[in-house]
Amino acid sequence: MPFKTFNSWLFDGNLKTEIPNKEVLLKYNSPITQTYVLNMFILNGKLNHYLNEYFNNIGLRYLDKEEFFKFIKKCVIDFKIKRNTIPFIRMYKKNSKLYERLRVKLPVLKSFEISMLCDSIDKMDDKDIIYSSLGLDKPSKPQKQKNIEKNKITNLDDLLSEFKIMRTG
Repeated sequence: MPFKTFNSWLFDGNLKTEIPNKEVLLKYNSPITQTYVLNMFILNGKLNHYLNEYFNNIGLRYLDKEEFFKFIKKCVIDFKIKRNTIPFIRMYKKNSKLYERLRVKLPVLKSFEISMLCDSIDKMDDKDIIYSSLGLDKPSKPQKQKNIEKNKITNLDDLLSEFKIMRTG
């Protein structure tokens, strides 16, 4: 529940509140990373531009996490960011053929953008067209119908006429 705890603290509107559950949120392998925090504001244009200009580099990894979180909280208050403007972005990669094919076709997109694109394609009515344009549809093979003529013998006389009786000896 660290995400819920972090978001509650981030949007409480008070700069003087301490970070709750510091031993979980500030440890080195916490799920709340600097990259995660930057990705939260991807749909908020002004704040996203500001953060990309100053923090979207490797130097972000060397900042103290506590100070960075407090700075982000101040930015949320200054830029008047609301909790409902934060998008839900899956942090895992979708392992599907569509994801892999789009990854190759559109190398300039980030992985979460491709995941969102895959989700929107799957919700479309005409997704078969997109799948076929990427070569992902399975061509249907025409099934061969076996036309085997079966001799239908209706009575015993017809059956015996098929055999020849030979005498030996």
